[in-house]
This record gives sequence, C-alpha cells and structure tokens, in this order.
Amino acid sequence: MPSALIIPGVQVKTEFEPSPALPGPTGILGVVGVADRGPVLPTPVGSFGEFLEIFGPGSRYTMPELQRAFANGISRAVIARIEAGHGQKATLDLLDDDGEKVATLEARAEGAWGNRLAVKMTQIKALSGKGVKYVNFETLLDGQTIESLNSLVMNETSPDYLFDRINGQSKVLVAFDPLFQKALPATIPKTALTDVESRAAFATFKAGPTDVIRVEAKRAGKQGNLSGAVISDGQAGLILTGAADAASLEIAARQAGAAGTGIRISVSAGGPDSVNLVITPASGGPRTLGPFTALNALVAAAKNDPDVIVTAQGDVLPSIIPSTALARRVSIDVVTEGRDTSTYANLGTLDAIAALSDPIVSFSVVGSATQLPDVNPGGNLKAGRNKGPALPLTDGVSAAPLLEIVPAPGVKGKLELSITQGISSIDNSTGVVNLAVFQDDEQLETYQDLTMDPDDPNYLPEALESSALIRAHDLFVRSRATSLPKHMARPEKLTGGTSPLGDDYQAALDRLESAEEVDLVIASVANQLEGAGAKSIHQLVVAHCTKMADVARNRIGLGSVTDAESGSIPAILDHANDVRSDHFVLTAPAGSEAPFAGLLGRQDYFQSPTFKTIAAPGGAVGRYTDSQLEKLITGNVLAINEKRGLGIIVIKGLLTSGRQVNVQRTANKAVREVKAISDKYIGLLNNEGARNSLRQQIIALFLQMEKDGALVPSTDGKDPAFFVNVYSTQADFANGIVRIDIAIRPVRAIDYIYATILVKN
Repeated sequence: MPSALIIPGVQVKTEFEPSPALPGPTGILGVVGVADRGPVLPTPVGSFGEFLEIFGPGSRYTMPELQRAFANGISRAVIARIEAGHGQKATLDLLDDDGEKVATLEARAEGAWGNRLAVKMTQIKALSGKGVKYVNFETLLDGQTIESLNSLVMNETSPDYLFDRINGQSKVLVAFDPLFQKALPATIPKTALTDVESRAAFATFKAGPTDVIRVEAKRAGKQGNLSGAVISDGQAGLILTGAADAASLEIAARQAGAAGTGIRISVSAGGPDSVNLVITPASGGPRTLGPFTALNALVAAAKNDPDVIVTAQGDVLPSIIPSTALARRVSIDVVTEGRDTSTYANLGTLDAIAALSDPIVSFSVVGSATQLPDVNPGGNLKAGRNKGPALPLTDGVSAAPLLEIVPAPGVKGKLELSITQGISSIDNSTGVVNLAVFQDDEQLETYQDLTMDPDDPNYLPEALESSALIRAHDLFVRSRATSLPKHMARPEKLTGGTSPLGDDYQAALDRLESAEEVDLVIASVANQLEGAGAKSIHQLVVAHCTKMADVARNRIGLGSVTDAESGSIPAILDHANDVRSDHFVLTAPAGSEAPFAGLLGRQDYFQSPTFKTIAAPGGAVGRYTDSQLEKLITGNVLAINEKRGLGIIVIKGLLTSGRQVNVQRTANKAVREVKAISDKYIGLLNNEGARNSLRQQIIALFLQMEKDGALVPSTDGKDPAFFVNVYSTQADFANGIVRIDIAIRPVRAIDYIYATILVKN
C-alpha cells in the first residue's frame, strides 16, 4: 500500500497483467511398459539412443514401439516404466558335455518376450577333434539371429571370458554362475590382499576312500585350473609270458568297461610242443582254440573272437596258466580348455600311470597306494594361482570363492578392503554391498549400492573397472574336467518369462498423469501380451485419456491390433468395438501404432494424417483390399496400407469414435492452451479489466491458431473461426467464479473429391 502524499505531487503505481503463456508443445509421446532397468517415475528422452542409455539395452525389445516412433518423427517421449519384479525373466541353463550346469542365461528384462529368445552354442574343436578350443555363441529372436559372440572361453583372466563377453556385449542376455546365482559377497572387516607365491593347480583321485593318484599342472598359475582328468575303465587285460619270462601275448577285452574283468583265460598243453588257449566269457561256456605250435597261428585263430583281442608281444608261445580273470585297467584323458585332449589307454598299474609323460600335467602315486583309481567322469585341477596379492571373497555359505579381488595394473603398496552388506539407497529394497578401499592404511575409494546382477549398472566387477586401485574377477565353480558349454545341434529356447498384469500397467499410467506435456499415449504390449490381454490394456489407456480430458490434460491413446487379429476383419472390428472413444486410435495391421505416432509427432497438430506417408513402418505392412478397407473405415479403424504409386500411407485418420484425429488434436490444443492462460489469472479476476485481459489473451491464442490454419470460419463466411466471452454474473462473483464461453471451428480434412464432367458436343 503506497503512502499518502503530503507534499503536492504525483504518485504513479504500475501494475502488470499476467504475461502470456508460452504455447505448449504437441506430439509428445508417453509410453508405459516393461524396461530393462531405469527410473520408475516418468522420464523424458530425446532420442532412442538416450532411451537405451537410461533404460538399458534390453528395452529395445521390451518397448519396440519407441524405436519405431522415433524413426518416424517423434522428437520427445516420456517413459513411465512398470516397476521391476511384477513379471519373470526367461532363463536357460547351459550344460557342459558331462551334463553339468556351467552357466545360467537370463533375459535382461522381464516378460513373455524372453520366451522368444533362443541360443545356440557351437564348439570349435582342436585339430584332433577331441579337445574343445572355444565356443561360438549365437542369440536368436523368433528364429532370426540378432547377435553373435565368438571365441568364448571359460578362463576368467581372458578377454574372451564367456561371462564377461555376454554380460558386456549382449543386448538381451546376461550370464551368471548357476551355483552362486546373484549372491552377494559376505561382510568382511578391513582385510589385506595377501601376497603369496604362485601355486600349481592339482587334483587327487581315489580308490574307494583312499587317495591314490595326484595330478598336478606342470606350470604354476591360474592357467592350470583350466585342466582336468577323466578316468574311465579301459579294456581289461592280461600279459602272458613264455619260456624264461619272454614276452608272448597281450589279451584284452574287446570292449572297454568293468564287464571285461568277467572274462577268464587259461593256457593248457596241447601236446609236447603245443598249447591250447581257453577263453571263458562272462556268460556262456568256454571256447578252446588250438593246439598251436607257433605264436602267429594262435593270434590268427583268435582274430575274430567276439570277446577278446589277442596281440603278439614276442615270438614264443605262452606258458601254461590256470584260469585267470582279465585284470582291470584304466584309461585317462587329460582335458585342457583350448588344447587337444591327450588319451592314455589301458593302464594296468599305478606305476604305469606315474610314468606317463604329458606336456600339461604330471602324475604321481600318493603314499604307498597300490590300487588303480576309481572311475571319475571328470576331476578338474584346482587351487592354481598366480604370484601376487589377491583376496578371494565368498558368499558366506559356500567355501568356493565367489569373487577374487586383485590390484589394478601397476598399483603398488599395501591394499585392503572392507565390505558391508545393506539395502540399496536407490530403490530401498535391493540387497547391496558397500566397499571401502585402502592403500597404505588410508581410505581412498568407496563404492555404494553394488550388486552381483550383471544387468545392473552397479554390477560389482564392472563398477571396479573405474577403480584406480583394484579389479574384481567374477569366478565360477568348475565341477568337471571341462566347463565349456556343450555343442547344440539346434537352438535351445529360454523359458519361464511372464509379463506384468493389467494392474501393473495401470500403476504406470497413473504415474504418467504427472507428465503434463504428454499428448499421445502408447502402452507397450507388442512383445508382452496377446489377444484379450492386449485389448484389456488398450481399455486402460482409453480410461486414462478420458480421465486426463476431465482435468484439461487432453491426450490421445494409440494402440494396434494384435498379430492374430491382423488378418481377420471381424476380429479387428470386434477389437475396435471394445475401445470406442474420442480419445483412442486403433491401427491395423499389428505394430502400426508407433509409426503412426511418429507421423503425428512430425506433423502440425491440425494437419490431417489421411493419405500421409509412413516413412519407416518397421514391421508388417497392411495389404488390405478395397472391400476390406471399406469395412475398416466404416468401423473407425485407422488402416495403414500399401498403395501403388503412393507407398505406405494412412488411409483415413480416424479415432474409434469416428471423429477425425486432427479435429480432436486441435480441440485438445485449444483446451490445454486456454487452461495454461487461465491458470495465470487465478486470484486476479475480481475486476472487469482483468477479465478483459484474460479474454484478450485467449483471443490472441485463437487468432494465432486461425493464422496457422488450425481454426477456420464457416465456408459461407457467415460464422467466424472462434468466439470468446469472459464474464461473471452477480451470483458467480459472490462465489468467486468467472466463466469463459468459447466456440471454435477446427479445420477439417477434405478427404473426398466428387467431380462432375460436362462433355460438350
């Protein structure tokens, strides 16, 4: 309140009417659906690349509509992600050649879309065809290859480590150890990385409960952990000698395995200078061969025996022996990832095993053992390590290490680490660990909210790649001699993916209400729901847009028919009947709503989309006949069809209510702008001057819309393009009410041309 004048003069008071509201943008697309990761609250993105950066690479396939919308002209979108945990991710366990699980593959995002993924593993063999050098990995979606990763190995120090390559490079999958899953490292106090000497990997093999053979890598270091040994029953056999213990025969079971020890052999006299060979199989009566006076004749006679193989070891006939069982022998395969497998067959004693000369491993007898080792389908060498500091971390349940912490390249000094478990400060629900890193007793680095989920931006090994002090290797537990995935003759599909339900989409739509700039809405169901499920989500979008119209945040929902409906006109019309609204567009064929949204995004709001070209359909193209198009247009379905000479076009821009899309968008624009202007005058309309100011700003808005071509007068020129009146009756004034009466005439699309031709004589 200005002070009263005492000395004669002039006092001037300046009052400003509210400044005009800036025109709001149009063509802003709101999308709700499943994302790989990212914030739950509505988040604007200006490109598809920005969308993937925020919401993760898997979102390319969970929200395919967004890519098509950006490709066709949308310049900005707002994403309201469905909360994580309301669906299931599809998975597949990878097995090795022994049938053991070596890795679990998981789709990066929840939903039924993951069940359309399949993978194929191709083993690349060593030259001998026995060892496996590496595997090639192929990911398919609906039978089509979408990515390939080659030369994968199971060596955690290699740049081609299977887990690191898949987790770092696959857009749709992550891989983790099937034993640990996503378990967190246990809490530890401040603990130093221990500097120890290098150590060779080893394994011991037993006969019953007793260790009998030790296998050890010839070179110390982690590389030895890539080797293992397989022990199998060989061909049971006997070595027969002749006079003066001279070498004579080797008799071996024709088939390898324990059954060979059931075969018995005896040598009897056939005469003064001859012998008989008696073979008694495990089942059946004995067979007598002979008499023989020469060794070569004996070997020739036994050549086709069904149970044994007889091989000459010298030149003399065997000495007489009573019935004797063939002795058990073992065969040993030395398996090393990336190399040929070495096979040592039919070893009859521990000394024979210890005498083996293998380039990778050495064998030794444990103590005074005498028995051959039991069959072992694969024992991997363990505990090999390189020289230098390291700290193994466990999950507190298994004794096997979950992670190994090592110094970053070139780092010296005493390194220590402490770990505490907690709850994520990001979502207040996820279990996490927090790390503190010390060098020479000084805390230099901290890391918060780390997980062991390879799809999380805070995946611990990935987060520590930025550390100046340490690195982390995500280990896996080997169970057999080989840990490379088995060869797949054909792709194997992921299973178990389930999509969120209608309530989850509704919650996301509720959050999208706060994004006032949105004027187009898509619920992403293309890769998640079919049939009745997709239709029910479209009905939720209709309800959402209707609700927004009641609060002057008008928006138009967009949806397409499903794949199953695309070829059936009655099914399409039935779908349209269930979503009749002034606020919804149903497009055909399937997947066409996003390209249409892009078209609306690049057009002025008042322009008709009828007969406009779809630049990048990105999916199936409509090829409906004229009679089918007539039914679709009559049923208020927006058909996107291929037309000769015109390309792929919108046949007629209709809402499911029958109203033209551009007419409704113009009305929506008018509502939004009038509300934006009126908001500035709340509390200021208690005099005629302010009310007139409001009227003038609204008139200015409509004059500009008329100038742009959005509003038009009647074709006879008698009615103006718009009418505005701002007033308050005495009763209204007493209740603080001002009324605005508005009439506008949106421009309509002229979609039909009728020609009359006068033919003159």
